[in-house]
Amino acid sequence: MNEILLFTAVAIAIYLFSDLLVRTIEARQGKVLQQRQLVFFAIFLVLVLLTFRILRQLLQP
Repeated sequence: MNEILLFTAVAIAIYLFSDLLVRTIEARQGKVLQQRQLVFFAIFLVLVLLTFRILRQLLQP
């Protein structure tokens, strides 16, 4: 049960960080990205896959 809460909390944090990163990229470019959803998804997917793999290795008995 604790693992589910941990993974959920990490997923929420990654979501917020990905959004912040996309907004930062847009602010530096001075315009909204044309493919904003695709950029967000790519960042989110990479971070989730890496983080969840690390968590699984750390939580193995």
